[in-house]
Amino acid sequence: MTNNYEILFIVPKNIDANQYSELSNKITSTIKDKFSSELSKFEKWADRKLAYTINNHSDGTYYIIETKCNAECISEVEKILSFEKTSVLRFLIDKK
Repeated sequence: MTNNYEILFIVPKNIDANQYSELSNKITSTIKDKFSSELSKFEKWADRKLAYTINNHSDGTYYIIETKCNAECISEVEKILSFEKTSVLRFLIDKK
């Protein structure tokens, strides 16, 4: 059964372009290719000062993803975001 999900994640403001590209490609290919799901939105939301320091970072860039997929796909995306400790400061997955 597919549901609509919103995924919000924060990366360090000074993240290397290659590192971000690799992360976004992993997420996109997991959703689109591996699970043949719909990816309706993947965009930069904002550059913000963080409320508190996370891993010695006080600023972050927020990205937002909207997708329609199954729970197994979301579980896989969550694993990717959890594993990328140096690239992802925090993330939140919300079922709409």
